[in-house]
Amino acid sequence: MKVAERAWAIFDKTITVLMVLAATLVIFDALAVSINVLLRYFLGITYNGLFELTEYSLLWMTFLATAWLLKNDGHIRVDLLVDRLNPRQKVITNITTTIVCEILLIILIWYSIKVTLHDYQGCITIATILQPPKWPIEIIIPIGYLLLFIELLRKTYGYLTSWKALSKGEQKQSDSPSEGEL
Repeated sequence: MKVAERAWAIFDKTITVLMVLAATLVIFDALAVSINVLLRYFLGITYNGLFELTEYSLLWMTFLATAWLLKNDGHIRVDLLVDRLNPRQKVITNITTTIVCEILLIILIWYSIKVTLHDYQGCITIATILQPPKWPIEIIIPIGYLLLFIELLRKTYGYLTSWKALSKGEQKQSDSPSEGEL
């Protein structure tokens, strides 16, 4: 197995594990909120910090699953226009949009790392009931963006490969004689 194939296999397993963790957080949130509602309704007991924990888990589940969603084409796209394009135009559109997204992700990765480091170094806490340190909650943002960036690089490579295949196909068609030339 080539090194690149092995690296991609490890990356795929990593984002799959992170997606399973995100799904686990969804289940945890559903159970926790349901139990909290039942306790409040039947016993008049509520745990105020639970709402806060579910808020943090929403952030985490979003960034844990985003690269896996991209890999499996689960993100929202506007297919209405793209589906009307010919294969060459589709590839050009896909290459352009992934490169623009990669540039934006580089900016978001840099900024989110900067903010997270600032909050870590400044020992910043969130002014809520639990008053947790801020950086462990937001560390998932640069990690999620980085994983998304890596998956976008793979998509871009695939689109460039498609572009080369289309270019070769057009070249072969132009090299072969047309019906009028026979």
